[in-house]
Amino acid sequence: MKKIVLIILAIGILAYGSDVFASGECGFSCCLAGATGSGITLAENIGLSLQYEFTYMENIKTGSTTVSPNSVITQHHGMYAIPTQMEMQKIALVAAVPVTNRLNIMVIAPYIINDMDMKMSVMSTPGAMAEVTGFGDMSVIGFYNIYEDAPVRPEQRLTGGLGLQMPTGADNIKENGSYVHAMMQPGTGAWDPFISLNYMRAFYPLVLQLNIAYQISTESALGYMFGDQFTYDLIGNYQAADYINVGLQFNGIHTGHSIDYKGNYSHNKMMVMPNDPNNTGLDSIMISPNIVAKIPNTGGSVMLKFQLPIYQYVNGTQQVVNWRLLASTTWVF
Repeated sequence: MKKIVLIILAIGILAYGSDVFASGECGFSCCLAGATGSGITLAENIGLSLQYEFTYMENIKTGSTTVSPNSVITQHHGMYAIPTQMEMQKIALVAAVPVTNRLNIMVIAPYIINDMDMKMSVMSTPGAMAEVTGFGDMSVIGFYNIYEDAPVRPEQRLTGGLGLQMPTGADNIKENGSYVHAMMQPGTGAWDPFISLNYMRAFYPLVLQLNIAYQISTESALGYMFGDQFTYDLIGNYQAADYINVGLQFNGIHTGHSIDYKGNYSHNKMMVMPNDPNNTGLDSIMISPNIVAKIPNTGGSVMLKFQLPIYQYVNGTQQVVNWRLLASTTWVF
């Protein structure tokens, strides 16, 4: 089994050479993958990281087929509100503190900025919704080193994670007297536990990793429950120079259907595409090249990663990610 995993990772790296809505294709998983990949958990005293994530969405898909906004509107008798463009930004402050040689606690505090343009009919001009901003849901995660074969530069390491995403972000923002789309809210209003597992195998200067994580969604006080989320990452990083690492990732995600038990976000769902819970849940795979530059003789580093979808399948009809840019600055003490 170990050989099969390594072969898959190697094929992915060679192939490139010859981390529901935007958060459905990433969301918390991107922030977690970016944090753990930055090396912040290796700090002796404390690690701090500032992350920026920009997601651009324009394409509309039904199943795995890309369709035009006008064709979707026409199928709904000419009057149907559909997003034409969406930009989602996330700025997150991440802190990691080692408790013991094996246990590390991480806290993630995000700030969200969401913008969306909507179109009502074939002949109408897209109009912008009011920008939605605010603090998002904070998360606390404990990482435990289950096994490593050496305390310094281990060749193999297995790490388990257990955490909780807390409802610190607003999920009750309204526009014109109605709740804005659930996808646009800065928070979920729910307490969501999650578990993760990371396996690292090093062939220095090449390091391979396999990440898997599962987030269990719960119902919010307003009656909305996002679908559970399962993510997996195949990661290869190579030390190209003394202070430069280059890498390639394949990031996969599966999310289930969302449920609006109280109907707070499903008003006019037959007339507004993002308000229909049938248009939630997806499977997506992204390819993600990245580069990390370490600042000589310090604990600082900067990271830049670009994500491009290579496979997307959605339930119903949804707007999907066209591309995503992630950048971070990390300092370990």
